[in-house]
Amino acid sequence: MKRAGLGCILVQARLAMPLSDYLSPSYLALCRLVSALADEHGLSIEIYDEYGWMSGHGGGLTVEGADHLRERHLFWTSGILQNGQVTLQISDIDATFLDFLGPAARRWTYESGKPQWGLWQIVSGGVISSRTLLQPSQIRFLETGDSGCTVQITAPDLPDGSPVALFVAATCLTSRLVNYLIQETAERFSNRVYAPLREAFPKAEAFFFDHPYAGFYTWNGQNSASGPDAIHNSLLWDNSLTETGIDGIVLLDAVYGTDPQAASQRAYLFETYARQMHHAFFGTLRRWCDAHDIGLTGHELLPHVGGWNLLGGLGGIDARVAPGGDYFGIDTFKTQSVTDAADYNPQLSAILGDSLARAHGRTRCTVEQYSTGREVGRPSLHGQWDLSLSRLRAQIIRHIFQGARRVLLHALFLPDALHPNPDHQSDPRFDFAPGFNLQPWWDDAPDVLEELARLSAFLEGGVPVRSVALFYPLEDLREGRSPPDCADHFGLWAEALMNAGIGYTVIDEKQINEKTVFNGWLHLTSGQFDTLILPDVTVVHDPKTLSILEEFSRTGGRILRSGSTSTVSRNDRTRRFEGPAILTSDIAFFIKDAFPSPLMSIEGQSQRIAVQKLTPSLLRVTVFNDSDQERSARLTATPQERTLLEWQCETGEAMSPVFISANTTYVFPLKPKQLLAFELSVTVAETRSFPINQAPCPSTPYKKILETDWLFQTGPDSSPVPISVECGWEQQGFGHFSGTGIYTLHLPHFNRFNKHNLSLIVPKISGTMRCFVNEIQIGKSIEDNASFLLPCLDQPFKISIHIRNTMANTLYPAMDTPLKPTEFPCGLLSAPYISAS
Repeated sequence: MKRAGLGCILVQARLAMPLSDYLSPSYLALCRLVSALADEHGLSIEIYDEYGWMSGHGGGLTVEGADHLRERHLFWTSGILQNGQVTLQISDIDATFLDFLGPAARRWTYESGKPQWGLWQIVSGGVISSRTLLQPSQIRFLETGDSGCTVQITAPDLPDGSPVALFVAATCLTSRLVNYLIQETAERFSNRVYAPLREAFPKAEAFFFDHPYAGFYTWNGQNSASGPDAIHNSLLWDNSLTETGIDGIVLLDAVYGTDPQAASQRAYLFETYARQMHHAFFGTLRRWCDAHDIGLTGHELLPHVGGWNLLGGLGGIDARVAPGGDYFGIDTFKTQSVTDAADYNPQLSAILGDSLARAHGRTRCTVEQYSTGREVGRPSLHGQWDLSLSRLRAQIIRHIFQGARRVLLHALFLPDALHPNPDHQSDPRFDFAPGFNLQPWWDDAPDVLEELARLSAFLEGGVPVRSVALFYPLEDLREGRSPPDCADHFGLWAEALMNAGIGYTVIDEKQINEKTVFNGWLHLTSGQFDTLILPDVTVVHDPKTLSILEEFSRTGGRILRSGSTSTVSRNDRTRRFEGPAILTSDIAFFIKDAFPSPLMSIEGQSQRIAVQKLTPSLLRVTVFNDSDQERSARLTATPQERTLLEWQCETGEAMSPVFISANTTYVFPLKPKQLLAFELSVTVAETRSFPINQAPCPSTPYKKILETDWLFQTGPDSSPVPISVECGWEQQGFGHFSGTGIYTLHLPHFNRFNKHNLSLIVPKISGTMRCFVNEIQIGKSIEDNASFLLPCLDQPFKISIHIRNTMANTLYPAMDTPLKPTEFPCGLLSAPYISAS
C-alpha cells in the first residue's frame, strides 16, 4: 500500500469471512498486527466499524443478549367498514433491498436465514376521512405470526363505507439489525465493537461508519390506500416516539393524507423521527469518540450515489426511513465529511461532501469510490474487473476538482480472494469488484496516485471561487408522497452548473436562517453568494426563510428557480414567496446566457475546471480534458497583465512563467485526458513575448508502419510467439490471460532517413503501457493512445512494449455468465508507426 502511494488504510470484514470470526481473539490479533505494520510504514489508520456494512449491529454482537434492541418496525394497512366491522391483514413482510447479495445476505442479517416477526403491538387506528382516532377497545388481534398479523376493527357507530387505517408494530426476532431510535443501541455498539477495535488500533485517527439502516420492508396490505404511497417502507418504531408528538393523528395524516395539512404532518413526522435517530445513534457515537480521543467519520445512505438526481441512485426504497436525508444535520456529528460515489460517471458526491464540510467550518471531504456492475449492464456485485487505470484516474480528478481532499478506494482485496474457499458464503472475487491491487495495472498505479496527491495538495490552499448557492430542498423531500420533482430538478441544476464551469455550493435552510444578507449577497458559513437557485422548492421549514429570500432579492441578489413559481412554509401556507420559473429543458441553455464566461473554458466539451483564490491577486487553476480528443483551453482576457506559472502534477516541478498582456486571450492545447495546474497572478512586470519554436519539417512526410514481425510473450519467461498488432491478444489465443503482455519488434536495419526527431506513435491501446528501446524505458502511458520520442541511435532498434490489462479476462469467463474473454480487448489494437515530429 505504501509503495502504491496510499496514505491511509481501513480494515473491513466482508461477507466471505465467517461471521463468527468477527472481533474474535484471532481477528483482533490480526488487527493489532496491521496497526503495527501501518505505523512502521508511515500509514495512518481509520477504523471501519462493522462487519459488512449497516453500521450498528456489530455482526450481531449489539443484539446478542439484548433482544429489545433488534429492529422493530411500524406497519400499516387500511380497509372499508361493512356492518360496523372490518378485518385487516398484514402479511408476507419482506425486504428486497439486499436481494442482490443472494442467500449470503439472509444468513448475514437474520440468525435463521429469514425474518421472523413477533412482539406484535397495536399502535393506533383511525378513520381516514375524518382524521379521528378509534378507541383501543375497538381494535384487537385475531392472529399474529412470524410473517404478519390479522386484526379486527369493530366500530358500529360509524357508517358503512368508512375508510379506516391500522398501525401495528413488531420486532424482527431473528434480525441482527438494530433499532437506531434507542440510545442504548449505540451505547452497546460502542462498548462491544468500538472498544475492542480502539484497543487493537491505538493510533487510529477516526472511526468510520457506513450505511446505517435497517429494513426497507414492504408487505401485503400496504398499498390498500388509493394513490401513490406516501411512505414506501416501514418505519423503525419505539414507543418513545409518541412522547415527541408522533401520535395516531400524525401517523394517519402522514401515511394516508393528501392535502397540505397532511404534507406538513409528514414533514413533521420525518423531522422528529430523524432527529431522534440521529441523536440516539450518531450523537452517542460522537460522545464515545470524544471521550476516547478519536474522530468520527463515515457516511450515511446516499440515494443519489452514482448520479445527480437526489433520489436517482438507489431505486425502490424510501430513504427517509433510514438514518440520513438531512445530510447537513448528520454532518454536525462528524469530525470529517465523507460521501460515497458509485462507478465512473460524473456525479454529485464530492461537491455535496465539500458543501457539508464548509457548512460546519471545515473544508473539503473524503469520497469513498466503489464499483458496481450497473454502469456496464451487469449485476452490482460483479463490479468492473475491466476497469482501466485511465478511467479510475479521470474519476478521481473529477472528485478532487469538486471538493474531495482524499479518495478512499473500495477496495483492495487480499490475494486469497482470487482463489476462494468453496465453503465461503459469498464469492470474494465478486464483492463490488475490482480489488484494485489485484489488477495487473496496479504496478503502474503509484505514478498516477502520486500525480493525484499532488493535484489535491495544489488545491488545498485558498477558497474555491463560487458565487452560486444551490438550495438543498429538505422540506420538499420530507413532504413528498411519491418521489418529488425537486430531486430531479436539483440534479439537473447541479450537473448543468458543473458542465458549464460555474462554481457552486450546496446550502441548507439552516444556514440561511443563521446568517445575513448584505447588498444582494448571502453571507453564509460556507461562503458568500450573489445567486441562489431553488430547484422546484415548494415549501421551506421556517417562515423566516421567506423573509430572508425576499430581502436578498430586494437588495440585488439573484434568485433562479425551476418547477414551482411559489414557495410557502410548513405551517403557514398563506404567505408565498413567488418568482418566475425556468423550464427544466432550458436549464443548460439558460446557464450559458445568464452567467458571464468563466475565467477558463475548454472548447467542445463539458467543463472540468477548478479555481481556488489564494489572495485577491493570486489564483490556482486546474484544467482537465475529460475527453478522448485534443481540445484547446481558453483563458479569458482581463484588463490586467498576468503571469501564468504552470505546475506539473506528474513531477511537482514548476515551469517557466508566461507573461500575458492586458486584454489578451491566452489559448493553449490540451491532449486527451491531459491535466494542467497553474497559478495565475496579476503582475506589473514588463510584458514579454515568448515566440513559439517551430520545429523544422521534413521536406516530405515520413511514416513507417510497424505492422509485421512482432513477437508476444505472456511474461518474460514465456516463449515468444508471432502476433498481429491489428487486434488485441484476446482474439489470438490469449483470451483468458490477465497480466503483463510483452510485444517485441527487432529493427536490425533501421536507418534514420534524416536528422529530424522521430516519434513512435501507438494509436490504439487497451491497458497501461511502458515502452522500451534497447531495454531502456522511453515512456509510459495509461491512456488508449501514446506517442514517444525515439532516441537518436545509430544502431539496430529493439522495441519492447509492455502492456498490463485487467483481471476481467481471467475472472468473468470463469463465472456462469454470458461474458466471453473476447469482450475485453487487451494490448495493441492497431499497428504502431514511426513518424517524423
